[in-house]
Amino acid sequence: MRHDNLRHRTFQFSVSCIRAAAAVLRDPLGRILANQLVRSGGGVGANYNSACHARSRPDFASKITIVAEEAAEAAYWLEVFVAVDLMTGAVAKPLIVESRELAAIAIASARTARRRKVEGEAEM
Repeated sequence: MRHDNLRHRTFQFSVSCIRAAAAVLRDPLGRILANQLVRSGGGVGANYNSACHARSRPDFASKITIVAEEAAEAAYWLEVFVAVDLMTGAVAKPLIVESRELAAIAIASARTARRRKVEGEAEM
């Protein structure tokens, strides 16, 4: 996947999570849970941006792993929203699917970066 495409996807995911969270702010419980979704969903885009500015392959691998963790956490909170009837499955499902795809991409990127670092050390 191209870097610019992934940057756009992670940014859009963050924006979508913020919008989904904003929709439940009227409910007292929704207000509390929305904070968790904004933090984790927003963290996907922010941490990907940070990974793009990594100083080395190990630094990139570490930062991109955080993207995977944040995406998995966002999926969890979206599932909680549906389970407690604060959000419909129709709203949450596309975000859950996207969060899982982004997590999988981030994990694969971390593995590739780690493998290339090891391969690069072997060549020296």
